[in-house]
Amino acid sequence: MKIINWTLAAIIAFSLMACTSGTDNTTKHEVVTKTTTETTQAVTETTTEITEATTEVVENTTEAQPLADAKAQEEKVKTTTKKETPKKSEETSTTKPKQAAEKVKETVKREAEEAKNTAEKVTWETKEAVQTTTTTATETAKTIVKPIKEKVVTPPPPPKVENKPAPTPVVEKPAPKVEEKPIPKPKLPLSHEAWDALLRQHVSSTGTVSYSGFKSDNGKLQDYLDLLANNPPKSDWGRSKTMAYWINAYNAFTVKLILDNYPLGSITDLEGGKPWSKRWIKLGGQTYTLDQIEKEILLKKYKDARVHFAVNCAAKSCPALLNQAWTASNLESNFERQTKSFINNSQFNEISPKSAKVSQLFNWYANDFGDVKTFINKYANTQLKSNAKIDFMEYNWKLNE
Repeated sequence: MKIINWTLAAIIAFSLMACTSGTDNTTKHEVVTKTTTETTQAVTETTTEITEATTEVVENTTEAQPLADAKAQEEKVKTTTKKETPKKSEETSTTKPKQAAEKVKETVKREAEEAKNTAEKVTWETKEAVQTTTTTATETAKTIVKPIKEKVVTPPPPPKVENKPAPTPVVEKPAPKVEEKPIPKPKLPLSHEAWDALLRQHVSSTGTVSYSGFKSDNGKLQDYLDLLANNPPKSDWGRSKTMAYWINAYNAFTVKLILDNYPLGSITDLEGGKPWSKRWIKLGGQTYTLDQIEKEILLKKYKDARVHFAVNCAAKSCPALLNQAWTASNLESNFERQTKSFINNSQFNEISPKSAKVSQLFNWYANDFGDVKTFINKYANTQLKSNAKIDFMEYNWKLNE
């Protein structure tokens, strides 16, 4: 019994050590299961061996004891027989051996029964001990395996995910736009040299204008316009200087108007056919139209009809754009040259002594010219007679390029 108990204790201790030394939950489960099976098997094998040993002891006891008792009884009978008389020997030889044999037989039977009962008791107690030990080991194994099994099988709950609202994207506000004020250019004295250079480069002697050429020099043209804006006429300027200023301003801003809308078929395509009424020319502290410069300043103030041959309206039938700038020193000579050139050009006027077909300018601005025949005869190579018939040519508004 002690051997069985020590054996079971060692097996259980080994099982517990194997369970606790494992690192993997699944491995622990397998070790415990295997150990429990091995323990049960070992106990069963031990029980079987004990039962077999007990049976063998009983069998040996049953066979050996009667023989020993029989021999002892036989020796006793022999001794007694020698001492008694022959008569008693005969009686004893017939009666006592039978009784002795019966007694021995009963003794052997009784002892065999006791030995058998003892063996059965031992077997029963051994079975009880094995069963108790097996049950204890099984329960212990279950106690150990259950938490391990639960730990292995039961997955941990998934982490709780909080549904947080998506963060509102931060929209970076653009930095306030800082208006860069143009650096004021140093105020330069009035000069028409830049305009003169542009005219000589992009206008032919007959007045044909290269607007594509002007466009490539648009920056230079703008610099000249800025110079005019910063140097408006002053009260102490003389007639020639003031008139030259306004004639150059009219022609330069007309070219600028065409460039801003180029390519273009005709100036009349702009502003609903009335580009001369658009107020957009800034000079000094005021804003002007082309009509204001021509009619209200040059013609009205100075009352000189030759202004019509100095300003250019960007049309083929308009007096040619002079390919040089107007100045105080060349104002008078250019007036004369431009007027005479226009009147004697058959493209603009067809004149004979008895009749003439002249430009619409003489019709539209008749009041500026006074008597038209007298004005024409002053500059014409062919003089009109007083009774000559005057007609007017159709005006060509196509671009003068």
